[in-house]
Amino acid sequence: MASQNITQMIADAAAAAGVDPQLAINVAVAESALNQNARSSAGAIGVFQLMPATAASLGVDPTDLQQNITGGVTYLSQMLAMFNGDEASALAAYNWGPGNVATAQSKYGATWLSYAPAETQAYVSKILGGQQFTSTFAPLAPVAAAADSVLDSAQSFISNATSAAGGTLFGLSPQQFALLAGAGILAYFVLSELLD
Repeated sequence: MASQNITQMIADAAAAAGVDPQLAINVAVAESALNQNARSSAGAIGVFQLMPATAASLGVDPTDLQQNITGGVTYLSQMLAMFNGDEASALAAYNWGPGNVATAQSKYGATWLSYAPAETQAYVSKILGGQQFTSTFAPLAPVAAAADSVLDSAQSFISNATSAAGGTLFGLSPQQFALLAGAGILAYFVLSELLD
């Protein structure tokens, strides 16, 4: 079957599973160069290089092209869900195993990927085009959420204060002042997290 048809099958399966079609295609290209006849020395089969046990857990026949694609996309979707949509973590889990990734993240925090096998690091980098920003900053998501909460409270307080002061504070509207204050607060949180 032509690679263009396989690419379309992957895109369709990904869209149905709520996975970025380009990400799914990139995984299949990295795994097998879209070759359904590919077999690894470890026993992985087909376009998405599904291990027999993984395929069995997904209820698919990895030797059947459509089922291999469905299974591969489903497994990728499961990894994305397990790691809260973090593509680098999901890709590393696809390659190295979710247990290994979870252990590395627990042990090493934001720098976990640098402790993964070289093959896994290269795999993630290849698929993401050398960009791993989501993984590096994923631990900052709770900080950003906290900063949003502080920003909402600050905006409410500043709005009340500026109303009492006649509508402006330091020549800024309540929204402008709150944004400025929020940016400072967020910068403080991010820097303190990064410098820990």
